[in-house]
Amino acid sequence: MSNLSKPLFSLTIEEYKELQRELFNEQEKRFIENNKTTSTSKEDKDLIFLEEVCEITGYTRPTLYSKISRFEIPVLSRGKPLTFSKKEIIEWIHQGKPHTLEQKADAYIKRSTPK
Repeated sequence: MSNLSKPLFSLTIEEYKELQRELFNEQEKRFIENNKTTSTSKEDKDLIFLEEVCEITGYTRPTLYSKISRFEIPVLSRGKPLTFSKKEIIEWIHQGKPHTLEQKADAYIKRSTPK
């Protein structure tokens, strides 16, 4: 359309259709760009909170609090709110049974004592 400054009431039907097409295409581009940025940011999100850890692990909140206090589960921050790394939680799950500090110390003592 050649003259976008024309008043809307003076547009021909074809000019009006062209204006609508341009506006629609512009809105469509914005929508697609916004969806691309939000979908990648959700995928890249590594910081998670206690509720998400409950969903991932299947543990209840009290069980997770117990594991946190015994240093059995990787935690980023122990303050409020508790924060976790999603990657570390998944790695922790794949490692199998977690060891408490006491169990690690016992294993170390057994290895270092002469037989």
